[in-house]
Amino acid sequence: MNERAAGVVALCSVTFLQAYLLVGVFPYAAFMAIQFLQIQEEHAGPYAALFATSFMIGRTMTAHLWGLLADVYGRKFAMMCSLVGSGLASMWFGMANSYNQAIVARGMIGAWNSIVGVSKTVATEFAFHNFDNCNNQNVETHEQQQQLETRIVGRVMSMRAYGFLVAPAIAGFLADPLDVREKGVAYISSVEGNNWLRASCCKLLSKYPYLLPNLLGAVLCWTSAVMVYLCIPETIPQCRSFQLLGTDFVQWGRSIFARLKCSESEDHVNTSIPLTEADASFASHNSARQYGSIQNISKSDSISSSSLKLIWSRRKTRNHLIAYWLYSLIIINIDEAFPLYCISRNTGLGGLQEHDIGKILSASGVIFAIGQYKVYLLICDHFGVYGSLDLGCWLGVLPVALFPLAFLVYTNENKNWSMLYLALLSGVTKIFQSAFFSSITVTTNRTVPAEMRSRMNALGSIGAGISKAVGPLIVGVWMAFCLSLDDQDDSDNKVLPFGSLLAWLGIAFVSGFSMFAILRSL
Repeated sequence: MNERAAGVVALCSVTFLQAYLLVGVFPYAAFMAIQFLQIQEEHAGPYAALFATSFMIGRTMTAHLWGLLADVYGRKFAMMCSLVGSGLASMWFGMANSYNQAIVARGMIGAWNSIVGVSKTVATEFAFHNFDNCNNQNVETHEQQQQLETRIVGRVMSMRAYGFLVAPAIAGFLADPLDVREKGVAYISSVEGNNWLRASCCKLLSKYPYLLPNLLGAVLCWTSAVMVYLCIPETIPQCRSFQLLGTDFVQWGRSIFARLKCSESEDHVNTSIPLTEADASFASHNSARQYGSIQNISKSDSISSSSLKLIWSRRKTRNHLIAYWLYSLIIINIDEAFPLYCISRNTGLGGLQEHDIGKILSASGVIFAIGQYKVYLLICDHFGVYGSLDLGCWLGVLPVALFPLAFLVYTNENKNWSMLYLALLSGVTKIFQSAFFSSITVTTNRTVPAEMRSRMNALGSIGAGISKAVGPLIVGVWMAFCLSLDDQDDSDNKVLPFGSLLAWLGIAFVSGFSMFAILRSL
């Protein structure tokens, strides 16, 4: 395996974990809220949605800071710090003792895991990076470099979709393995046995029934950090040593404190390093930038604001970012709504459990793994990256309106056919959703010079974070309202689940036609 391939594998692990930490909670979020708050399944939607909302609030608040760290101290350092911190926060969430503590822990996971923009930037830079151990003679023309960029970004971004599929399946399987919520602590005491290790594990998992999926997330984070350290080269030519980070932050804090006491003129005198160099780097096409410290960029609000204004003033970039934000909102709504639909007893499916949802997502993950990359390349070769955006919009969103038809093949004796139907439909839609995200990453990166990509992707992450923070709350309330309209019994008599149909039709068609209006401007 050459150096570029090893780096792509490591970057894929980072992208996968970003998705795992975000959506891994979905299969058991409602059950966690039910356990902490003692509420009914039909009322759990808004409370479960807060887990995703708090995560995205944390991610949004720190996205710009991680972008600064990546620009100044290097992409590699930023990714390693993020992964180590995310693992620690994941452990905290798995061992939360109350609903409020769990919400705060989820926010901390999001705050540490805010390097989506950094990973997208590195994926693009890999196509143009000069790997010492890689023969780049086959990449001679700009067109060939763009084709390589499309493939690398497609592979890396596909791991995000893998994470959105596989993570809920794994987390649903590992969540509450002893069925504490259903059988109670008394049952756990009866199965502990005389073995010390078994008894200790049972006591731990009975106290923290949702520890295992978060423990796995922590282990994967730390493993991925090691892979980044060993396999990913620094893709910016010059960066400041991370050993100076502590000193830089102390100086930065002192400068802020000093500015609170000094006049505006004195503040400019106290500036130790000219800020014009950092600002000029955005106007220059020379990628060999060297920043003095994080103080250089963050010390003046005008530098950050002018850079963001410059990016936002580019009409094509602005329209691509809006399309990315809207589609991120749509997909997080679908992913949040799906488990709420499955666990409800009013959908004609009898109320599926965490393990059932995990099986559905595992099967859809197999479908996705088989078809995703080949379908993406096929679409790009025949229709181009913008054709991939159109197909991702229509075939990745509108088919979710067919989810409620699963009740037609459900019976009390056999629910496997309905689960298979949901898995097939989910797998196909995820293939086209992944194609959209891969293509929007490529096309958006091409709308700005290389010197602007990190900041542009940070801006994209902030907007997507806001969308993903608001979306789960809206869809949680929407699903709770719609699912309460039905009242299914336990017989095999098929009653049309009007509430489920209304819920998914509303999500599909409002989302589809909103995206159609945005894509016309690209």
